[in-house]
Amino acid sequence: ATEIELVERISNFADRTPGLPQYAIRKFAEAFEVVPRTLAESAGLDATEVLSRLYTAHHRTTAPGESSSEEDEEEGSSSEDEEPYWTTGVDLEIGDSDGTLDTVEEGILDLMATKMSAIRLASESARTVLSVDQIIVSRQAGGPKPPQGGGDWDQD
Repeated sequence: ATEIELVERISNFADRTPGLPQYAIRKFAEAFEVVPRTLAESAGLDATEVLSRLYTAHHRTTAPGESSSEEDEEEGSSSEDEEPYWTTGVDLEIGDSDGTLDTVEEGILDLMATKMSAIRLASESARTVLSVDQIIVSRQAGGPKPPQGGGDWDQD
């Protein structure tokens, strides 16, 4: 799932970011979990289990740009022989599957333009909601004012 890879990369960026902005960046990353979680729930699968398997699959091999461990080199295995780490997605067909599948083998590919547009529009929508919320909170509420009468208004 593309979204799981985005969570990983944005979280890594948050780890390198000092101060309070790292928390906002981390929450932004966590928001990408909504897509695979919703797909799994809609298919009647245990979403937590599917997300766990997706994260495990994405950590299965060495990511591009990372060097292999010395143990792998000694054993003679290379990451080229292993299944790519980024092609695992949610399997919506209920069967004896564990809830994940190799999207490339199944011919399921996302259009980059569509994915980028969806992320951009979702981010802009969230930013708009947050800015409107800030305006509402900072503006004094209108409406009827409480009566300014004497202190004996509740006594008979």
